Amino acid sequence: MTVLETPSTEGTARRAPGRPDAWTILGTDVSAADTAREALDMGHLRNWNVRLWGDTYARHMDESGVTELAMPDTRAAIRTNPFTGEAEYMGRVGNQYTAVQVEDHEDILDMVRRESGATFHKLGAYGRNGSRYFISMTLPRVVRIGGIDEHRMHLTLFGSHNGSSSNSLHIGSTRLDCGNMQRLIISGAKHKYSIPHTVSAPVKLIKVQQSLATLFEWQDAFEREAQRLLDTPLTLGQFEKVVTRVFDDPALPSKAQHKNITVRNNALRSLFEDAATQQTIRGTAWAGWNAIGEYLDHVAPAKSDSSRAARSLADSGAVTDRKTEAYKLLALAA
Repeated sequence: MTVLETPSTEGTARRAPGRPDAWTILGTDVSAADTAREALDMGHLRNWNVRLWGDTYARHMDESGVTELAMPDTRAAIRTNPFTGEAEYMGRVGNQYTAVQVEDHEDILDMVRRESGATFHKLGAYGRNGSRYFISMTLPRVVRIGGIDEHRMHLTLFGSHNGSSSNSLHIGSTRLDCGNMQRLIISGAKHKYSIPHTVSAPVKLIKVQQSLATLFEWQDAFEREAQRLLDTPLTLGQFEKVVTRVFDDPALPSKAQHKNITVRNNALRSLFEDAATQQTIRGTAWAGWNAIGEYLDHVAPAKSDSSRAARSLADSGAVTDRKTEAYKLLALAA
């Protein structure tokens, strides 16, 4: 996984000293930027000249030699490396894909900043040669669940250059005690808005502006649901039942599976019962949800810190699915 920036020292969890959050692992600090252009320049996300190359071929080699087969429905997404100036491959896309530059979103980001009072936070490019990226802004509102459990709110532009995701604005929170990415998908509370590529720039601005109020309502829904879980007692036995369902353990695990499940459950039990990160919320459904989130974000096996951070930021995939399932199960008890 390619990370273009050198992470800053900010973003350390309060009750887990030295533990960086996903923003810090993958990105660079752009909080000094006053405009989107300044932020993109700091993070080297401008002037990539993302373009598409056609005439793509599949190549096969066997005992009879090399065979090339034209792939007329496929094109390659290419960028110019901001440091070397060399052309680099980012991914394979179809004929309907349209290349969009990161800087095409500068007006949107500046408008969001003006409308919300947000400040630029972190940005980063990751994946194959920067094929995916994020630009995060910190919103003015600070949410303290139960008056003590502090969360910072972020509005983030996520995008890709390989067709793996749409470019969209997401709202979410980061828990300061543990550095968890709070991917809490709440029914009836919109948490993202996809930015259309095909409309004109002025129309894009109007559409995003209209969507902001709806996105900001997620903050109220998050605070309400988190408080509801904090007010719900949860025993260790109840927590372990939720864990079994969230991770979909087999009824008859193999020897290797049983060993892995035991290691995982011991880690989760420790997070729920003993971790300093749950100190202020211990014994509640909110602690149960955060213990599962902390395990997924910071403890579960991963190829690298970068890959773990990337899956924590993602709006889909096993990590987000499991956090959502845990929330649904714990909310039923609340």
